[in-house]
This record gives sequence, C-alpha cells and structure tokens, in this order.
Amino acid sequence: MSNPLPDSIAQISACPEDFSINFIGKELFYSNQALRSVQTEFGVAARRYETIADLKGAGTPDSMADKVVVIDQIMLEDILTRPTVYTDAVGSGCLAFAYRKEHAARSLFESWDRGRFGDIGYLPMNVAPDVWRSILRLLMHEELYLPSFLADCLLQAQPGKTSRMVRESPLETKDPHPVYSRLTRREKQVLHLVSKGQSNKIIASNLGITEHTVKLHMHNVAGKIGVSNRTAAAQFYFEVAPEDVRSHAVD
Repeated sequence: MSNPLPDSIAQISACPEDFSINFIGKELFYSNQALRSVQTEFGVAARRYETIADLKGAGTPDSMADKVVVIDQIMLEDILTRPTVYTDAVGSGCLAFAYRKEHAARSLFESWDRGRFGDIGYLPMNVAPDVWRSILRLLMHEELYLPSFLADCLLQAQPGKTSRMVRESPLETKDPHPVYSRLTRREKQVLHLVSKGQSNKIIASNLGITEHTVKLHMHNVAGKIGVSNRTAAAQFYFEVAPEDVRSHAVD
C-alpha cells in the first residue's frame, strides 16, 4: 500500500501537471525523508508502494499527465517474470530500475526485451544525493539514464542498433560515427554547446535544465567517447558530428 505523508507535504503534490514519482519497494530503501526531499525538490507528488499491485490498486487516474515509476532491485525476478504487469502499470509514463549492485542492473538489461516492452531507465542508489536527484530529474523529462557499463553492453550486444535511449532526431538518423551515435539527443546538444565554449551555467540556461544535469550529461558523454576533459570532448565533436547537425543543433 502507498505511504501517506503529512498534509503539509501532501499539498505539494497538488501541482497543476499532476505529475507523480512512484517508488516501488520497502520503506528501508525509500524512507519518508527521501520522499519528502523529492517533493520539496521537484514540487511533485512522491509516493511509495510495496508492490506494483499496490500501485495499480491505488486508483491513480489514467488521465494523469505523466508519472515516473521506480522499481527497486529486490523486484528484479518479478519484473522479469511478469514484465507486462509493470509496463501496464506505468502506461505512458517512465519506468526506471533502482539498483545498488551493478550485477542487478546488468541482469535486467541483458534479459529485458526492449523490442516488446520498451526501454527502462536506471537509477543508481549509491551515488551522491545531488547526482541522484539529477538522474531523477532526467527521468522526469523522459531522458532515460543509462550507466556507462550498460552502454558498453548495448554496443556489444546490438551492433548497429539503437534503442529509444539512444534514438536520434530526424536530423541525426544517419550518424557516420558509431561512438557519436551512442550519445542521446540531449547529450549531443550539451556536447554541441560545450564545443562552442559555453559554461555549464550558460548551457543549463539554454537547455532549461540544471547545472547538475549538465554535469551529469558531460560525465556520460566523457565515458562514452573516452575523453577526460571538455577540450578533448569539443575536439571529438568537431571531428565526428555531421555538418547538418552542427548547423541545426540547439544554441
């Protein structure tokens, strides 16, 4: 069943967009304090349910604009056994897997049928609070975070293919460089602005995201393209980004 919060906190959930973040798992992993911090930080409803059945039985209206459903790694076997139960509960929202051990995330990634059930975002639980909140913010904007150790699995398991997490925009459907193709749309936008010498603060303002999110994107970019600084990242962009993409990228 869901975990109710005090009225002063619950009032935050009455935001115009009716957006909610729903954590599936034990209170041990998602404390009241954590839920309060999410509601205070993002101004959206944050709820905890012990099982996916509790979420489905909570009577959440189908008309809700958006929602994020975060599944704890203790549900790994169940989500692989009954994937449609989870995808049906999420509907048009965003599904994410919260993990504390890399092997749990890898097991789900290697076994999950993305072609049939769509993609899943990943939410590491053993990172700094500001990083954790930045990744959660990505999920709220339907930017599915994929750890670098799983991105490598994707490249090896499906050479020449991309999922929704690395799907390109119409201008970017024929990327000539395989490593550049692994970047998400947002990562390419950030990299483009970095190549123009813009600071994280300016990039955040241009894209309507936080500086923490910009840093997170650049961390992912650096890991994927194998560089250690912004100068090298910018040089990579100039060398491999298609000319039409460079001219049409978000400024």
